[in-house]
Amino acid sequence: MREHILGLLKTHSNRSKARLSNLMNLPIEQSAQSAEILDEKGKVYLDFGGFGVFILGHKHPKVVEAVKSQIDVMPMSSRTLVSPNLATASKKLVDICPDAIQYAFFTNSGAESTELGLKLARANGCKHIIALTGSYHGKSLGALSVTHRDEFRAPFSPLFDNVEFVERDNIAALKSAFAKRSEPVAFIAEPVQGEGGVYALSYEFLHTAKQLCDQSGGLFICDEIQSGLARTGAMWAIDKHNIVPDVMLVGKGLSGGVVPCAAVVATEKAFAPLNQDFMLHSSTFGGSPIALAAAEATIDVLLSEQVAQRAARLGQQILDKLNDIVHAKNAQHEEQIIIRGEGLLIGIDVGTPARAGQLTLLLLNQNILTSHSLSNASTVRLTPCAFLTDDQLAQLYSAFTIAIEKI
Repeated sequence: MREHILGLLKTHSNRSKARLSNLMNLPIEQSAQSAEILDEKGKVYLDFGGFGVFILGHKHPKVVEAVKSQIDVMPMSSRTLVSPNLATASKKLVDICPDAIQYAFFTNSGAESTELGLKLARANGCKHIIALTGSYHGKSLGALSVTHRDEFRAPFSPLFDNVEFVERDNIAALKSAFAKRSEPVAFIAEPVQGEGGVYALSYEFLHTAKQLCDQSGGLFICDEIQSGLARTGAMWAIDKHNIVPDVMLVGKGLSGGVVPCAAVVATEKAFAPLNQDFMLHSSTFGGSPIALAAAEATIDVLLSEQVAQRAARLGQQILDKLNDIVHAKNAQHEEQIIIRGEGLLIGIDVGTPARAGQLTLLLLNQNILTSHSLSNASTVRLTPCAFLTDDQLAQLYSAFTIAIEKI
């Protein structure tokens, strides 16, 4: 079966991906539930990967039930008549956002949300955009223009020429970039850079950016695609900084791990161009009833089951234990392994891409799935669900102990 599937992927999907899957001897996934994935042979893997999608785990029963019920009623929208799902989901999402966020536009992916965020910046007069080193906002052309990694950008140059990258947490460089412009400037950043290796931006840096945006008449665009919806131990990572963004990008966890769903939320002022003409931006599948059913159920679960608090508690426990394991090893290991994290967004920096690849395979061989970091190849990420059991945590700790002895 495995050879047949890989053959089809090689011939009809993607040759390089099929080649890598074969080289890594990756199994064929068959089913999933909560934090577990079963392969074609019935072997169970713990999903500490998923790139931030599965904060509720796989197939949370309340999300699945909501989606199944919606399928029986109306899975897709006419796009002509009024959608009650869109009305209720918009309010439910806005209600959990920072104060002054009033409007929501639903998309299908984080990259789509970034594209709309950039369009809102342009529509509000921001012709210049400041982004950060280490950033990742997606791989569509607009999103790629504000994503820092050159390996992703170079094959598609020229991209937007109005983007300037500033070193993260470098306040002097940030002020200098704003000082060059007399017109409104848009600033885009992840409060915690996920693909960049799990770096939390400082309070001072983010507050300076918001102040400079306000002074320029521009927009503060907060990318919470990965860090939002309880992932970092708060509903939104920006909440810890007491900043209200002009525009916020939402994704990944909004799906509930069941149906792809993402969104852009904004203040009334930032959203004004779309309020004036709704045809400025549209999406055939964005905001479909089944996606919105998943989103509404996800928000209900996040609140009723106190997922942010769970993520904060579990994340700190994992951080403490992994650091204890590292410190118990010799000084060489301590110098080469750095663990960073906010809630259940955790990065294990092992110093080089080769060592990160080795750690990934060592954990995989012990049935632990992880995520690589697209803008920091030296860091392996853990982005598990918030409903891990003690036995599952023990399995992670045992696998990590064995893995770091071998890399």
